[in-house]
Amino acid sequence: MVVESIELTNFRNVESRKLVFHSRNIFFEGPNGAGKSNLLESIGFASLLRSFRGASPREMIRLGAREFQIKAVLPGKFAPETLLISESLSGKRRLFINDEPIRRSSDFIREFHTVVFAPEDREIAAGTSGCRRRFFDILISEIEPEYLLRLSRYHRALLQRNRALKFAPHTAEAFEAELSEQAPYIASFRRNFAQIIGERCSALLGGRGDFHINYRTDTPENSVEHRKLLASKRESELRRQCTLCGIQLDEFDLIFDGKLLRTYGSTGQIRLISLLLKLAQFQEVQSKSTAPVAVLADDVTGELDKHNLELFLSTVSHADQKFFTFAAHPEFQLPDTEVIPVGKA
Repeated sequence: MVVESIELTNFRNVESRKLVFHSRNIFFEGPNGAGKSNLLESIGFASLLRSFRGASPREMIRLGAREFQIKAVLPGKFAPETLLISESLSGKRRLFINDEPIRRSSDFIREFHTVVFAPEDREIAAGTSGCRRRFFDILISEIEPEYLLRLSRYHRALLQRNRALKFAPHTAEAFEAELSEQAPYIASFRRNFAQIIGERCSALLGGRGDFHINYRTDTPENSVEHRKLLASKRESELRRQCTLCGIQLDEFDLIFDGKLLRTYGSTGQIRLISLLLKLAQFQEVQSKSTAPVAVLADDVTGELDKHNLELFLSTVSHADQKFFTFAAHPEFQLPDTEVIPVGKA
């Protein structure tokens, strides 16, 4: 098991609720709109400190409340560990492990990992480049905590530089050293994981097509060259009032049977590759992480055909724990399962 219990206070539509888990497979069952996805979201947030639905912490605070709390109890190696998260309307975040305050997010998210499967996953293949960058950033951050730190530092410097380009042009150069230090590191990891995930997806396809990922970036391989690139574009960036190069513009081209998937892929191909990308993410996180891994499956099994459902269930069967949401009890069965009804709030 990964999570023994989770206790929510003023989270989404939940005023107060504690759930205790006894099995490796948990089925949250209830009508649409009852809050099943909210329960998955809370578990995912306790793992990675971000919503898999793209919501800000403020949006997850129950209407009328000033903060939410998530308390998760994990088995731990030698004794149970308690994780506590609170997020306030003012933006203040507090993190604790066994009542000890944790100051860095990267130290908190090492306790356990989650891989989420949701209908929105198809946007990885069909959506904007930002969807694909987000997919790889979450994947790499779970395996390489330093990556998350460097990515945060890069985006903070990028925000400051863009603001300077608009309001204080003479200070824009001051942020280029930070951008140039972080960008080559981030690009290197993205390039490596694009190849790894592409190969895993190809293996999961099992001969049903040819798939690979082309990673495109304008980021040089070292910081010196990146600073030169920024300097060469500064004049045009001052006119446009934004940074025109860097890892925030990277693209991951998904190529299926020789064609760009987001442009020429059918609905079925987009759904298939999106599923395989998430399965590849799970395989990679589980193979590289020393922490336990949980799967969160938010209403995804109903749209899978028999072959892909079997592929999904067989692949994630190796997870330490799995949480599913269903509007009605599924036709398939899993061992060591408990059903938790979720009613209207």
